[in-house]
Amino acid sequence: MFDIGATELLLVAIIGLVVVGPERLPRLARTLGLWLKRLRGQVASIQKDINRELELEDLKQQLEARGGGLKMEDIAGDDPLGLKPPSDDTQTENNERTKSE
Repeated sequence: MFDIGATELLLVAIIGLVVVGPERLPRLARTLGLWLKRLRGQVASIQKDINRELELEDLKQQLEARGGGLKMEDIAGDDPLGLKPPSDDTQTENNERTKSE
């Protein structure tokens, strides 16, 4: 990622030792390491989400191209993930089915 050589790393360590002091330098290095780990995890998560969205878009395009005019909404409905709350009509139908069984 970064092109840091041994001399640059040694220079940063000496400056850190002078500025922060020998007592607090290990704790500072640990804290920076933890923050860097969290940052890398977040970046990896975002990359994973973007790749998933790109693959989903590609699959939608393939489905629409091969489906003979069908679109994703035709197959999965308006709410394929079930995020919308059910309407009153749907609840009434479900209640009637339960009572008749």
